[in-house]
Amino acid sequence: MSDIHDESNTTGKVDQNNTSNGVPIRFVNRNELANDEQSWTNRGNTAAEAGDYETAAEAFAQAVELGPDNARARYNLALAQQYLGDIETAIAGYRRAIDLNPELVDAYVNLANLYGELEMHEESLETIQQAMELDPQNDELYLNAGDTYRAQFLYQDAVMAYRQALMLNPDNKLASANLNDTRERINEQWRRVMDQERKIDENPTEPARYVDLSSIYLDMRRYNDALSSANQILNLEPDARIGYDALAAIYEQMGDRDQAADVYSRIVALDPEDADALEHLGTWRSLQGRYQEAIDAYLRAHDLDPQRITTSFSLAESYLETERFEDALAIYQELVDQADRGDVQGDDMAAAYAGLAETYNALGRYEEAIQTSEKLLKHSEDDPEGYYQLATAYDSLGRYDEAIESYQNAIESDPLNADYYNDLADTLHEVKRYNEALDTVQQAVSMDPSMITAYETMAQIYESLGRPEDAAQALGQANELRAANGE
Repeated sequence: MSDIHDESNTTGKVDQNNTSNGVPIRFVNRNELANDEQSWTNRGNTAAEAGDYETAAEAFAQAVELGPDNARARYNLALAQQYLGDIETAIAGYRRAIDLNPELVDAYVNLANLYGELEMHEESLETIQQAMELDPQNDELYLNAGDTYRAQFLYQDAVMAYRQALMLNPDNKLASANLNDTRERINEQWRRVMDQERKIDENPTEPARYVDLSSIYLDMRRYNDALSSANQILNLEPDARIGYDALAAIYEQMGDRDQAADVYSRIVALDPEDADALEHLGTWRSLQGRYQEAIDAYLRAHDLDPQRITTSFSLAESYLETERFEDALAIYQELVDQADRGDVQGDDMAAAYAGLAETYNALGRYEEAIQTSEKLLKHSEDDPEGYYQLATAYDSLGRYDEAIESYQNAIESDPLNADYYNDLADTLHEVKRYNEALDTVQQAVSMDPSMITAYETMAQIYESLGRPEDAAQALGQANELRAANGE
C-alpha cells in the first residue's frame, strides 16, 4: 500500500489501479526504519495488499507511536485513513508528514486532492504550488492546478496551467481535454457578455441591464469591468439602491472589507429599515475590527427583525469578542430557549448550545458550561464544539484526565482545528506528559503555521524538556509572527 518494494525508485509511485473517490493514490517507497517500526509497517503493507485497510491503519498507527518523527510512517497512516474515507484525519496526517519532511512530494499531491474533495480550493492550490516547487517538471501537478482553478471559475489561470502541463508532456490527454473545455467555457462567458451588451445598446438608460452585465463580469472574476458597470448604474440613478447593491456584491466577492463596509453604510443610509443590509454592515464592521459599530448595526437589525437568527448569533459573537459576556449570555440563553421550544433546530441549535457553553466558560461558570455541553452532546452526538467546551471547563477545574479525553474527542470529530491540538498540548504539558504534548503542539503548528499561541505552547514544552535552544527558537517564531501581524 504505502511501501512499494522497488528500491530503485525513492520518489514514490502511483498505483493506477487504486483510487480514492476517483483520485489516484500515490504510494511512498520503504525507508530505513527501526526494527519494531518496520515490523508494524510490514504488517500494515500486508493488510493493505489484502484490502484490509482498517487493520492497515491500526498497524501504521503503531508504527507512528514508535516513531512519531518518522514522516513516512505518518504518510502511511494518512494513506490508510484516506482509503477508509476518513478524509479530514488523513489531511491532518499528511500535514504532519509534510511538517516532518517538507520534500515528501507525494504527501502534497494526496493532500491537494483531498482538499479538492472538500472543495477547499485555496488550500488545494497552495498545496499544489508547494509541490511544484519541489517537482517543477511534473505535468500532473499542473493538470491538478488547472482543475483547481477551473473549479473556482478562474478560467484564464486554468488555461495557463493546462498549457504548462502540455509543454511538459504533449501526450497528457486529460490536460488537452480540460484545456478545450475551459476554452469553451470562456467563449460561453464572452457570448453572454456580447448578448448583454447588445441589450444595453437597445436601451442604454435602463439600469437593470447594467446590473446583469456587472453580474456576468463578476462570474468571470473581471472585477474592474464589473465595477465599471456598477458605476454606470450610479451615473444613471445616483440615489437608487440598485447600483450600490451591485457594488456590494462585487466588493464582497473581492473580500474588500473597507469598500464593502462603506457601500453597506450607504445602503443603510438609503434604506434604514433593511435588516439584511444592517446585518451585512455589522459583518464588515466586525471584520474591520470596529466592533462597537458592528454591535450597533446588529442591534438595529435585531430590533427590526427579532426573529432573524443569523443576526442574533452575530450579535452574541461580537459581545464575546468584546468581552461583554453577560450580554452574550442573554442572547445565547434566548437562542437555547428557542431550541428547547423547537423553534431553532439542526446546526443552529448546536451553535446556540456551544455559544452558551463558551460564554459560561468565559464567565468562569464551569459547572454550567459542563451541563450545557453535555446537553449539546445529547442532542448532537460527537459535536466537536460540545467536546471542546466540555474540555475547557474540565481543564479550568483541574480535572485534567477528563479534559484530555474531551479534547481528544473534539479532535476526532474535527481533525482540522488547530486550536483543539494546541489546548490539548497545553493540558498534556500541565500533567507532565511532555513528549505527547510536544507531538500534539507540533500537529497544531502543521495545521496552522501562523498560530502564535502554538509556538508559545511549544516553547513552554521545550523548556520543561530541558531544551532551551529549541524553546528560544519557538519563541522567536512567535515574535516574528507578531511583528508580521503588526502586533
